[in-house]
Formats: sequence, structure tokens, C-alpha cells
Amino acid sequence: MNDNQRPTITIKLKPYLQEYLAFELRSNMASKRNLIGILIHKFLEYMPSDVQPDFSKGPEYITFLVPFFEDINVRGNLWISPLNQQIFEQFVEWHFKQVFFHYMNDKVRLYRSFKKAILQFCADYQFTMNYLNYEMLKKDYYRKRARKKSDKDIPLCVAGINPQYPVIYTLIN
Repeated sequence: MNDNQRPTITIKLKPYLQEYLAFELRSNMASKRNLIGILIHKFLEYMPSDVQPDFSKGPEYITFLVPFFEDINVRGNLWISPLNQQIFEQFVEWHFKQVFFHYMNDKVRLYRSFKKAILQFCADYQFTMNYLNYEMLKKDYYRKRARKKSDKDIPLCVAGINPQYPVIYTLIN
């Protein structure tokens, strides 16, 4: 089956998170084996009959090709509710920050410069710097380091995600 016959799902997501996902996935294809496909599968629901389909377009929306799952008919009238879209975005943002924080911890020791490490992160993850800037990343890293030093760990879960989804937790541990 070629890609133009696959079902799609459109999700509202911050542009810099879209760039991050584009780099992580290397395509717009969600699969059963990547983070996005696993999350989408958990958040797909049948659209209630009283809700009108919303075919939103714009820079804050991203469309994924959805894989076929045995337990759900993806060709049906499926959607991801606004609440689940919010949780999805929070998880992707949390994942991005985890990757960034660990990357920075490693590279700051190597480069001995926050600026070089942040710029290298942007280069490695192919950020265009249209939606993300150096100051934002620097402040985020400083805040996370300060919290880490005061023995406040980075949370290992995202508010709203049910711990009954063991697949999500095995990915990050």
C-alpha cells in the first residue's frame, strides 16, 4: 500500500515540537514501533456523533500517516479529542525537554560552553530557529539544572497519562 492511501490524523502541536518530531521520525509516518505511533494508538477514539469534523490547516497543525492496528479500524471515523491532543503535546514537549537536558549535560562537559552546546543541539536536531531560539533553550536548561541541584527530579510522567499504558513507560526507562 502506498502512502497516499493510508489514513491520516491531524494534531495541533507547537511548531518547534513539529520540527523535533520531523527529525525524530524522519518522515510523517507514525508506526507501531515509534513513539508517535504508540501514543496515537492510545489516544484514538471514535468521533462522537454530535461533533463536527474539523479539518484545520495551518502552521500549528501536523498531519501523520497512521499505521493499521489490529484492534482498531483506522479507516473509521476516528479522532483525538482536544483533551487528548493537549496531553499528547505535553508528552512530546516533556520528551523533547528530557532529550535536550541529557544532551546538554553531556555536551557542556565536552564543549565547556553553554552556547556551543545549544547551537550544536540545534544543528544536530536540524532546528531552523524560526520557532526556537537560543535564549529560550538556555533559560530552560538553567531552570532544569537548578531544580536538579535542589534534589527535585525531572518528573518521570506527564500529567493526564494513565499509568496503565505500560508501553509509554518502558520507552523512557
